[in-house]
Amino acid sequence: MASHIKPPRMRVGRRIKKDQVFKVKVRFEHPSFTGLGQVDPETSPTFNRAIPVSFIRNMLVYYGDELVSRFNMTAAIADNPLFAFKLKAVKEAPVKVVFINNAGERWEVSKDIKFSA
Repeated sequence: MASHIKPPRMRVGRRIKKDQVFKVKVRFEHPSFTGLGQVDPETSPTFNRAIPVSFIRNMLVYYGDELVSRFNMTAAIADNPLFAFKLKAVKEAPVKVVFINNAGERWEVSKDIKFSA
């Protein structure tokens, strides 16, 4: 499945000053399937695990080498989610976001945070 999933994309503000709160947006084009589908309308139960389950299970946010946030998700997450969150610019270091799906596959994206004058 991972072969057709594009890597995540991240956007941060252009002018970040020390001790300023800045916004991070991460877009990840990953399908989300509960696995339930209508197998046969004549049988009971009508819905069953027709296709493999696929969803983003975890999103980890690192600022420098420090884990600053962890998001745990379920199969109810939307396809191709957009995440937005805020961080305080306490140091010049990369912000890295790691996605792990329910199959254990990993994707990551990173941006260097540099302070503007």
